Amino acid sequence: MKPDILIVAEKNDPRAQQILRRWDELKADRGHHERDWEDMARLIRPQRGGFSAGDASQRSREKPLSSAPITAHSQFASSLYSTLINPTNRWMSFQTVDDELNKYHPMKEWLYACSSIVLASFRPSMSSFYKANIQLFGDVSLFGNAVQYEEMDELEQFFNDVTLSLSEVVFEIDGHGRVVEVVRKFQMRAEQAASIFGYDNLPKPLQDRVDNHSSEKTDFYTHIIKNQDWHRGLMGPKGKRWSSVSCSAVDLKIIRDRGYDEMPFSVARYETVSGETYAYGPGHQALPATRVNNLMEEANLRAGQKAADPTLLVPDKDTWSLNGLVKPGHTLYGGVDYQGRRMVQTLDNYGGTGLSLEMQARKIEEIRDVFHWGLTNLVGRTGVGSIEAMEMQEQRLRLQAPHIGAIQSEYLAPKISRRFKMLFKAGQLPPVPEGVPEVAMDVNYTSAAAQAQQSAEGLATMRVLQNL
Repeated sequence: MKPDILIVAEKNDPRAQQILRRWDELKADRGHHERDWEDMARLIRPQRGGFSAGDASQRSREKPLSSAPITAHSQFASSLYSTLINPTNRWMSFQTVDDELNKYHPMKEWLYACSSIVLASFRPSMSSFYKANIQLFGDVSLFGNAVQYEEMDELEQFFNDVTLSLSEVVFEIDGHGRVVEVVRKFQMRAEQAASIFGYDNLPKPLQDRVDNHSSEKTDFYTHIIKNQDWHRGLMGPKGKRWSSVSCSAVDLKIIRDRGYDEMPFSVARYETVSGETYAYGPGHQALPATRVNNLMEEANLRAGQKAADPTLLVPDKDTWSLNGLVKPGHTLYGGVDYQGRRMVQTLDNYGGTGLSLEMQARKIEEIRDVFHWGLTNLVGRTGVGSIEAMEMQEQRLRLQAPHIGAIQSEYLAPKISRRFKMLFKAGQLPPVPEGVPEVAMDVNYTSAAAQAQQSAEGLATMRVLQNL
């Protein structure tokens, strides 16, 4: 994307100070969420983390001891991806609110053509949408929240869809639960910042780093909020409904001032609670059992280590020729005295932990129940007929229906609407048929989830025929 025009601004700009202040305020409001997110990332999604520090690179380096929660969550996230936006399916289409108009042949062809073009814009050759959504469904199916950023690169003719870590973005909602403010904190090298914001827009210390090819990273902030000075038809940022201001932590200088017609950030939330900005996800339900499972795994491993490699007791270091080293298959001189009495003994402090494999298996089963393991995993299962498989699919979608609906309305619908408008402004969509009145359009989801939900009546009929 072309760098923005030169911005003449001094350091310690009041707008930059306000951006940093809003980051701190919104960050402090979600502190109780971040403590749980850190544990979820540490035990279930190790590639995420750093929420408390506000920096993904500062995530905990402690490794989980059990892969069962990671596997269960990964399969659950994949099931959401495949049932909602499977790239091999035609998972969405357009329609109007007028049923008679939908049946009008020219309009029907136009709706089909528009939906085909929008779906094509999500393909890997034109967008990183599907790749980014692998991460998005992984986040929303664990933390309950996920944030994605979308922007069109006019030079490359490519839609950049990027799923951001919750560690680098905070947001605020209005009284209707819609996201109306986003602050993003991210790090870049000075050369990277120059390619995005323009060399002349950077403060002097960062320009020096560019000249010296420094690899040191700097904090940058982007603040997006509704434009209070918006006037339709004006040129520049004031002619956009959403204001986007970026600044550097160095010298607190504004380095970019622009705007968007639509909110470029899309937020997916799993289970929202009235009055709260951040939602809750399956990870909150699985976290207690995951913590216990990890502690049980650690206790059993430590007990097994004591049994396999016990502590040795010897009289003193001088009378033991191997100086504390015991090697398998070697002769231990001084291990017994001339009367045959043992001079080396093991410390008998292993009494077991009392934690049976059955107790640990129960915790793993509890974790898998949260992520609907039994309804999504058919690998290795025999004797499952087609009707039984359809019933399992129906049961899973029935349990996920409220959350699938929330993701469709809060994330997919705004995403599709913005992509449609961007393509329309770029002249990539066919003109509306002549004589068709202005009417509101709607998105009709035709994904595997929607088709499976609609097949409930057919499944009931099959049950009746089977019983007969």
